[in-house]
Amino acid sequence: MKAQKIVSITFCLVIIALCAFAIFTTTVMAQDDGAAAEDTSLLNFKALGVLIIEGIIFSIVGLVVLMVGYKVFDMATPYDLNKQIAEENNVAAGIAVAGVLVSLGIIVAAAMG
Repeated sequence: MKAQKIVSITFCLVIIALCAFAIFTTTVMAQDDGAAAEDTSLLNFKALGVLIIEGIIFSIVGLVVLMVGYKVFDMATPYDLNKQIAEENNVAAGIAVAGVLVSLGIIVAAAMG
C-alpha cells in the first residue's frame, strides 16, 4: 500500500510539473524588419508528446526485457529464487538477483539510448 501511494504521489508531481512548465512558458514575438509579428511558443507540444510516447514505449520494453532476464536467470540457477529470497531470507540470492537486474538495466539503457 505504501509503494502504491509513493507511485501515485510521484505521478501527480510529474503531471503538476509538466502543467507548470506549459503555463510558465512565454511566447516570443518575432519581427522581421517591420513585418507582422508572429506568435511562436517556446514549447513544442508535438515534439513533447512524441518524446512522452517514446519514453512510455521504451519503459514497457525495458520492463519486459528485465522480467525475461530474471526468468532466464531463475531457470539457470539450481534453486528457486523466489523461495530463497521471500521465504528463507537468503541475502546472497537477493544480491545475485539485484546484480543481474542492474546489469540488464544498464544494457537495456545503453541499447535504447
